[in-house]
Amino acid sequence: MLRKILAMSWKEVYTTYTDRNLLLIMIATPLALATIIGLAFSGFLGNSGNDIPIRDIPFALVNLDAGTSGVGGRNNGQTFVDLLVPGAAADQPQALLDLTDARQMTNARLARMAVDRGELAAAVIIPEDFSAKLAYSPTHLALEPTTIEIYANAAQPISANIIRSIVSGIGDQIATGNIAVAVTIDALVQRAQQDVRTALQLVFGFNPDFAPAFTPENNPIRIDSQTVQGEATTPFNPLVYFGATNAILFMLFTARGSAGSLLEERQDGTLARLLTTPTPRIVILLGKLAGTFLTCVLQLVLLFFFLTLVGSLMSGELQFIWGRNVGSILLVMLAISLAASGLGTLLTALVKTPQQSDFIGSVIILAMALFSGAFFSIESVPVLRTLSRFTLNFWGTDAFTRLAQNETDIGLNVVVLLVFGAVTFGAGLFLFNRRLEV
Repeated sequence: MLRKILAMSWKEVYTTYTDRNLLLIMIATPLALATIIGLAFSGFLGNSGNDIPIRDIPFALVNLDAGTSGVGGRNNGQTFVDLLVPGAAADQPQALLDLTDARQMTNARLARMAVDRGELAAAVIIPEDFSAKLAYSPTHLALEPTTIEIYANAAQPISANIIRSIVSGIGDQIATGNIAVAVTIDALVQRAQQDVRTALQLVFGFNPDFAPAFTPENNPIRIDSQTVQGEATTPFNPLVYFGATNAILFMLFTARGSAGSLLEERQDGTLARLLTTPTPRIVILLGKLAGTFLTCVLQLVLLFFFLTLVGSLMSGELQFIWGRNVGSILLVMLAISLAASGLGTLLTALVKTPQQSDFIGSVIILAMALFSGAFFSIESVPVLRTLSRFTLNFWGTDAFTRLAQNETDIGLNVVVLLVFGAVTFGAGLFLFNRRLEV
């Protein structure tokens, strides 16, 4: 009996891997997709490993501040210009100029449009009454809250947050300077009310210099450029993730097609002729479905080999795409192949025609790929993060990614895949066996 099962399984594997068209779909297509995406996402990786330099962040600075007039009048918005816009003032902090690329604009609407087009990381818009609300004078004894608008590009959150932090730091310094002016003058006025001599000095000789609180050269903002490094770990290779997602996605299609071939053989009468032989029906089904399992395992092994080759060429050194723990890698391959074969078997048992298998199977497989993050990141979508746990793609990709990072805690992944595969394979085999006509 075992010999017959192995013979039929080998026949299924041989038929599949001698079909050039199937090889293009099973091996060449996922390999090409993973390589293209991996190259696109690894373009920022240079000789420095994973260090990503952040500099020359483009943003617009719109200073609408009308300033204040009279003795001690100033334009606080101009402080931003002097600090951030290249060439606007002497002795500008070089660190800020290296980190940012400020472009002074006069129209807030045009600045926002430039952000929307993706040309800028953010637009900093200083309101017209910025200085007026922060000024302290005999007619304006209380400082008022004011707001600087930062119109950020949602596609560049890191750069936008850096600009926000810089603007916040400068704004805090300006507010601190104005508060210092207000507190100083209040204290002197109160003292003058109690001391005539002090009052005369304020009237005839008071000439304070509050410039150090506002001028750019005295601004305490400092930018330290550092290379942040943690413990030595395996550098992230985009090909690891995208290779795993594409390998599992196309393996699921392979499993669905291989198991679904039973429906084609049943439709054209081949299966009926097999059932007239002395070979038990369960042996025939086990042989064909075991062939599906072996086909999936071999597909993953070949993709592991070719992805390792591509990854090594990209990095310039031998780099096993899913790590060097061969035993664990093989265990995950067997588990995810069993799960995929089980899904294909159950689907074959539940539908009636090959056409139904193609349509329903494709919908289920693509839905699982979508919910597991195979096409885009789902980290910012809590609902999808939860739904991903119900897909084979998540557990398989997560296991391969962990192994690539030299982690070994894949026990739960393997258990989930094995249980799912055993249950669906057994249920599908039982249901299809009952549906067969004797």
